Amino acid sequence: MTTLDDQLFQEESSHVEWKESHEAKDLLDAVCAFANDLADSKRTGIILVGVDKNGVPTGRYQHGPEADKVQQQLATTLSSTKILPHPVVTVETRERDGHLVFLVRVEAYHVPPIVKVNGTAWVRIGTVTRRASESDIRRLEERRPIHHQPFDTRPCDGATLEDLNRELLADKYRAARELDGDPETFHSFEQWLTQKDLGAATPSGWTPNNAAMLVYGLSPQSFFPGAFVDIVRYGGTDWDAPILVRKTVQGALPDQLASAWTVLGTLNLDVAHGESGIQAAFAPMYPTDVLRELVRNLVQHRDYAAVRAPGRIAWFEDHIELSNPGAPYGQASIGRLGEHSEYRNPRITQLLLDQGYVERAGRGIRRAEALLRKGGHPPLEVEKNGYTTIIVRSPTA
Repeated sequence: MTTLDDQLFQEESSHVEWKESHEAKDLLDAVCAFANDLADSKRTGIILVGVDKNGVPTGRYQHGPEADKVQQQLATTLSSTKILPHPVVTVETRERDGHLVFLVRVEAYHVPPIVKVNGTAWVRIGTVTRRASESDIRRLEERRPIHHQPFDTRPCDGATLEDLNRELLADKYRAARELDGDPETFHSFEQWLTQKDLGAATPSGWTPNNAAMLVYGLSPQSFFPGAFVDIVRYGGTDWDAPILVRKTVQGALPDQLASAWTVLGTLNLDVAHGESGIQAAFAPMYPTDVLRELVRNLVQHRDYAAVRAPGRIAWFEDHIELSNPGAPYGQASIGRLGEHSEYRNPRITQLLLDQGYVERAGRGIRRAEALLRKGGHPPLEVEKNGYTTIIVRSPTA
């Protein structure tokens, strides 16, 4: 009797693909294609890793510590910010002819966002994974009503192309056009903006989406009054302490990040940390990279639909509180901070990633916690009450 597992090894199909290695360059493309589910089959896609083109296990993987390492590498690859929005993926193992095979399950979105790898959408046609054509993109978009789309991909009401930093975008357009193999047939400026998921043509003209307005807008706060960061330095350990410094950081999100990092860098004075020889060793009160990562998360993951609530950074004598509108989103609400990744704002994340402001999923928080441990700080604390508040304490707290 043929079992379901046996069938997976018999032939590739519209929902089964074989890969010889977890290091296959097109692994994420296959995951992307199954998640997009162009045929609207609503079937789970299966990728068998460790199987050759004939469906025979390669023998590359065996049980033991090395297999655990490979499974961790697979999990890291599948949660990478190279693929956004993150599809629902699980990794299992199978024994086949005495060899270990990894089975990757990719759930199809019932009302799909368009999943992309490094900004490119992939689809599955029969047994072939290929780049999505314009007609494929339209089919996928038609299956997702506007009100079901992530907030940052929806049209920005009342906005036009003139509300964006057109000069900056034009520079990027010219650079992309020059790098293209056939610049004479390259997209027009507005077509290129649409291809970059910054908006779309509408009956009233080209309209930017919310992500474009927040990342490239000349004045995002005209459309999202609460899209700013309020930074306050208190002269004590609680909210009743006198205010020593107050700074409101506005503008597009990259400008907010740069300004907030500068303000916190100014507040983060060097203090004595033990002695080195006959001299006291001085270092910032908090690791600089930790503050940068926490501010990055503050801007990247906040709920911008709560338009009148800003992000807040409160710096006290013995700790810092970073508070954001919105509870942790989806899978990110499960377990400890940084253990799982899912994005409330997938388009904003991709745009900030393109500009170098965002790192690989989950890595920043884990690195921040490691730096805090090294510096003698207590672990990060997280409070969830409609807002998400992260507390980082000084070593002496």
